[in-house]
Amino acid sequence: MIVRRFALLVVVALAAFGCSTAKQVLGVPSPGDPSVAIKSAETRWLLIKNPRFGDVPSEPEYVWVEEDKTPVTVSTLVFGKSSIIAPPEIVAKYGSPPGGGRISPRQHMPTQSSPAAATTTPAQTPPRGLAGAPQALNGKAPAGAKKGLVVYVDTTRIVIDLTAADGIRPGALVSVRRDTIALVHPVTGEALGDFDQEVATVRVTEMREKFSVGDVETVVPGARIQIKDRVVPK
Repeated sequence: MIVRRFALLVVVALAAFGCSTAKQVLGVPSPGDPSVAIKSAETRWLLIKNPRFGDVPSEPEYVWVEEDKTPVTVSTLVFGKSSIIAPPEIVAKYGSPPGGGRISPRQHMPTQSSPAAATTTPAQTPPRGLAGAPQALNGKAPAGAKKGLVVYVDTTRIVIDLTAADGIRPGALVSVRRDTIALVHPVTGEALGDFDQEVATVRVTEMREKFSVGDVETVVPGARIQIKDRVVPK
């Protein structure tokens, strides 16, 4: 009678765990069982609800475990192991598995395309004279650095009308210049422009919305900075 009761308890226990043999209870695969899959050499990870969360203050709510080491809890016995797997939005908050391991497909994360598979279009260098290459504007070369004017002169400081929008930054060095000679081509008579010379150099120290302030560093002997002198970033 005792033996029969013990055998009945074993059968009930096997049925509760969904196993039909003692080997399955112990985790030993049957040689002839076609459902036994070959374990991948690459470790795959699952983010699951931590069984110790709430019982131990320092334990997080979710933890990473290896796919084949998912713990058995009351939830897994009743609802299956998928019941403790974290949803994708939780995985996104917790980041990558330890060591940057691969996430198991059972995590149901969105599939991401491999960077190598992405089709890229190589950059093409535009031919000379086409869009993208430096071109002449109305017969003149493209404008270079932004030019400004001196709008106020103090003893050791000046104010210029260049701002951050013109590429000026605190600490930038600018050249104060003045036109002195109008150049004319001796053969064609074409006006070539004004030949200018540097009057002073100024270091920008303050930036305002519509102007900048700079300290005068050098001045050409015998010259002095005047309002309307041109200013060019060096």
